[in-house]
Amino acid sequence: MKIKGILANTVLIGMLACMLGGCAGVNSGETVQSASASDIGFVTMKPGLYDSEDTAIVVKKNAKEGTVQLQNLQTGKRYTLSYDGTTKLYDKYEQAVSMSQIKPGSIVTARFYKPKKALSYMMELADAICYLDLDNYVIDAQAGTISIGKYVYSLQKDLVILSNDREIEIESLNMVDKISVWGYNKQIYAINVEQGHGYLRLQNEDYFVGGWIEIGQNQIRQIKEDMLMVVPEGTSTVRISHKGSSASQEITFGRDEEMVWDVGDVEISLPQSGTVIFTVEPAGAKVLIDGEEVKASSPIILDYGVHSLKASAEGYDTMSQYIRVAEPSANLDVKLEKSEESEEKTAKEEVSDAEASKEAKEDNHTTEAKETESKQQIVSSTSGYRVYIDSPVGVEVYVDGNYLGIAPVDFAKEEGSYVISLRKAGYQTRSYTLQIDGEEKNVNYSFSELMSLE
Repeated sequence: MKIKGILANTVLIGMLACMLGGCAGVNSGETVQSASASDIGFVTMKPGLYDSEDTAIVVKKNAKEGTVQLQNLQTGKRYTLSYDGTTKLYDKYEQAVSMSQIKPGSIVTARFYKPKKALSYMMELADAICYLDLDNYVIDAQAGTISIGKYVYSLQKDLVILSNDREIEIESLNMVDKISVWGYNKQIYAINVEQGHGYLRLQNEDYFVGGWIEIGQNQIRQIKEDMLMVVPEGTSTVRISHKGSSASQEITFGRDEEMVWDVGDVEISLPQSGTVIFTVEPAGAKVLIDGEEVKASSPIILDYGVHSLKASAEGYDTMSQYIRVAEPSANLDVKLEKSEESEEKTAKEEVSDAEASKEAKEDNHTTEAKETESKQQIVSSTSGYRVYIDSPVGVEVYVDGNYLGIAPVDFAKEEGSYVISLRKAGYQTRSYTLQIDGEEKNVNYSFSELMSLE
């Protein structure tokens, strides 16, 4: 990709071209003029006049002032240009559009006149990477990548991340957010949060502690005391259940806003139960409901509400999912898929496995002792390391929705992804998604001060 600029020689060629017979046309068919020596002293800008061209990211628009802030794709340099009714604006299909139709984060070709900082022409880059309204993606901030379906893209070092026309850090993104992304040549340069997240607290929830909460169609959590849950922006049906009783409420969540649901004020249904008949394949699979093994060959009575189900069998992939009982009787098929390792085994490999197993039995006790010693060494080498949340001092800290304590605070280090939420009365709640590594050392995090709501 070439990031274009008009050099001195190019300007002279453009001047000569205009002197000899006019100006070059662009793909859209509109006439756009490059600057000539006689234009320098003009007080009034000629429509279509330009002396520079960039491939850039649209960072911010101000309709009231008639300005747009751009960031050069190659250098990361930012600049603000003015636009008016004479500015030619096009989408990637070369169709005329208004500035309001060009999304923040879009990658565009911009032509402008430097002396006046005036935008003459802007068109969305036709061959840019563009995904709109994504809700199925994985961001690995530590590796600097984003996975979208089967594709993996690198996050560019000058990545622009926007939310409500405000720039945010990559750690401020949450997996419940719906985003649009733009890039070029396997590099992602901009992300815009189309639908962000808010927060939900339960009040007077004592009866439901140990039960389940469902938020919309995709979020299920076990209820614990003093939780702060990250929830998608917008309106969702929230349902809580425990011991066969349940309650539900439709709640609208604003971006970065906290909602409190006082479940002491809602009508709770009487305890109910239903009979579930399982059809399990393979027949001898082990089935656990809420962590307890059940005899799936017989009908099982379960309280109304959410239950966790886990099924496993040798040679098959383990199934883990949630089920919701809401009827007096129901049938549920549990079909396990054969594991790839099991399917790939040949008769020869099975014989080989049997011979190896026979040999292994001869020194089984020695092997087990070595494995146990190895596991103990691994545990001891990684135990004791902590993740420290140092600041802001005095805020409530929640890890994956569960209350941890008042900062500074710490928790045991285990490799994985964590959502850290920070809360303080009178301030805007914020959350960060952290990728904790497996290195044998402590890690410390200090976050920005929370914004006052006043």
